[in-house]
Amino acid sequence: MKRSIFIGMLLLSVFVAKEIFAQNFTWHRDFNKAAEIAKKENKYILVDFYTDWCKWCKVMDEKTYSNSEVSKKMKKYFVAVKINPEKDGKVKFMGQSYTFAQFAQAAGVTGYPSTGLFTSKGEFITNITGYLDIPKFDGMLSYLLGGKYKQLSYEDYSLYIMVEAEYNKNKSSADLNFVMGFFNQVVFKDYNKAKSFYQAAVKSNSNFSEAFAGLSETYKSLGDNKSAEKNMKTAKSKGFSEGENKIMNKVAQIVQKLFS
Repeated sequence: MKRSIFIGMLLLSVFVAKEIFAQNFTWHRDFNKAAEIAKKENKYILVDFYTDWCKWCKVMDEKTYSNSEVSKKMKKYFVAVKINPEKDGKVKFMGQSYTFAQFAQAAGVTGYPSTGLFTSKGEFITNITGYLDIPKFDGMLSYLLGGKYKQLSYEDYSLYIMVEAEYNKNKSSADLNFVMGFFNQVVFKDYNKAKSFYQAAVKSNSNFSEAFAGLSETYKSLGDNKSAEKNMKTAKSKGFSEGENKIMNKVAQIVQKLFS
């Protein structure tokens, strides 16, 4: 009996030690206090909107936030807040007072778990609905740290990451180079990268009219009007017609084919 108690206490101490290590960042319950800390320490604010009955909220605590690497990143980059919209509580945000439920609604929470993200100044960035496993957490972090949230929505960024992953598997694909070129041209405004992707697309498929048109627009943005005119002429010779949003439509067609 004594031995059983001793083993039980030993196992309990190991469990507690693991919990302490896993939770080496602090969950705040007061959003406004967390906002003050975030401003002082120049960190993002991460709000975990949860409920007591939400199974995946618990899984996220156990599998994602308790992961040692995720925990380190949480401590380094975020001030973390837990808010249960079904409980009583107040939040002051942008000069207005909200109940927890009202604040969740204002943040766009439509299901649980939801992850609300704010800048160090307390400005709302986005809300991500659903369970974040470790790869998705890392994707969310790269969305923030890379400043991509200033350029596109989290949903579009997630799509870009998926396309990029496919491109890395097949870098000679004309379609994937074309879509990567589009993202870099239209979204990220990185025209030199866009040019390289479009050039790879037309190299793989010399009849790719939309890629020639994208290359033309990219050259125009780079101030090379001669190359812009040359590539638009080539695009038209291969069936491209302006004013029909053909580039965007082609991107949508390729993406739908990739992930349907």
